[in-house]
Amino acid sequence: MSVSISVFGLGYVGSVSAACFAHLGHQVTGVDVSSAKVEALGAGRSPIVEARVSELMTEGHESGRLRATRDAEVAVCESDVSFICVGTPSLRSGKLDLGYVERVAREIGAALKQKPSHHVIVLRSTVLPGTTELLVIPALEQASGLRVGVDFTVCYNPEFMREGCAVADFHQPPYTVLGTHEPSERPSTHRTHPTHRFH
Repeated sequence: MSVSISVFGLGYVGSVSAACFAHLGHQVTGVDVSSAKVEALGAGRSPIVEARVSELMTEGHESGRLRATRDAEVAVCESDVSFICVGTPSLRSGKLDLGYVERVAREIGAALKQKPSHHVIVLRSTVLPGTTELLVIPALEQASGLRVGVDFTVCYNPEFMREGCAVADFHQPPYTVLGTHEPSERPSTHRTHPTHRFH
């Protein structure tokens, strides 16, 4: 089943994920604040250097399954699932900078206000345990005015991709980890709650 996917962050993880999802037959929209990255992906060129990604980007572009935008609202409203793949660089203190993750969560939350159907948000960025519950979910709920587990779903799905063989690792990862809360109540009747399969 083809799923419409938006990928936030066109760095290493986001670019590989976007190219591979498109290769699997899904409709993919890459989202980034960088005009250069958006223009590259939009033209079928890879924003990163990684084996096989360039050819998959070209394939996705030519098939019409891969596009890019800087408009978070459009990306969310035109997709079923949003992957957060933005960077979490280390601070001088040694802690992770979660500023990009929080900003994207708020952008997605704001876009959810305009979307009548159920949406799934998947965090793939490298974060410490507790980040989804303490940062991502509150940011989404505050920006959207909606409730997790009722109006939208949040999952954590860390990546295990090695540089140089990331495409192979995407398709056959050494581990697959997926975490989410069980909904505490049934989704509201005006929001559909589809099942998504990515592989």
